[in-house]
Amino acid sequence: MDFAARRAKARDEMQPLLDGAGKLKAEVVDLKERLKRFKKDKAADEVLNGLDAQIREKDKAARDLESQAAAIDAAVFDLKAVNPNAVTMVDQRTPDEIIVNIEEQGRIVAQALGRLRALMTAELPLEQE
Repeated sequence: MDFAARRAKARDEMQPLLDGAGKLKAEVVDLKERLKRFKKDKAADEVLNGLDAQIREKDKAARDLESQAAAIDAAVFDLKAVNPNAVTMVDQRTPDEIIVNIEEQGRIVAQALGRLRALMTAELPLEQE
């Protein structure tokens, strides 16, 4: 496995995401400066709330882009051992069928416990002698 080539390809895929995140972070810094000035000048609450909403939105978008880039980077070294020939078993029963099966198994367990109790009571008189 050529990790250098995988790493280079991942960096090529990550770079636009990181560039976009950097631009958004720069915009957030500018918006925060504007917000400070508006707060100092005692601007209307509508303006302050609007700037605050823009800051949160752009900051979240930047974090999302960074997490996408981190996921691409992490995938480079993802060495999970996965068996491509493994057969997965999927339960195709309906919920009603599962409930009926659980009730049936409960009856089997109850019968087995009843037999066990009967055996234990039958043996008790022998042990007491």
